[in-house]
Amino acid sequence: MLAGADFDYHCHSNLTRAIMGHGLTESDVHDVLNVFQFAGLNENREYFMDTCPTQPGDYFEFFAETDLLCALSTCPGGDLSVHMWGPEAASTEEQLEHCHPLGVQVFSLAPEVLDAWRPPEPAQYRGRRGRHGLVAAPHPGRSPQRL
Repeated sequence: MLAGADFDYHCHSNLTRAIMGHGLTESDVHDVLNVFQFAGLNENREYFMDTCPTQPGDYFEFFAETDLLCALSTCPGGDLSVHMWGPEAASTEEQLEHCHPLGVQVFSLAPEVLDAWRPPEPAQYRGRRGRHGLVAAPHPGRSPQRL
């Protein structure tokens, strides 16, 4: 939509297309991390989206302790302040008014900053990777499964 063309893409498919050139597939895409989006499941386990509470200049930063490939996707619905589908859906033009650019900065640390840092170690589980006695929550229509 940022290019002025309507399409049937969403955040997950955007990320899938972004990583394909790196020899990865959709199976390599983790669940979407909605950093600047207010969406989730309500108490009835129904998906909801609402207006993004962030403001220009808001940011987050993280330190990657393992090698990773990050892909960035902006929601075709922008900041979610207008309905994207259904009888109250905003027009493409109205949705475009709520699409805002995102910026990315990648920093390198001076080597001495990392002198005391050590890579994370695998958890020291004994036996069944720490899953002794755990039972998976039942999925509707299925019996509980022992891990």
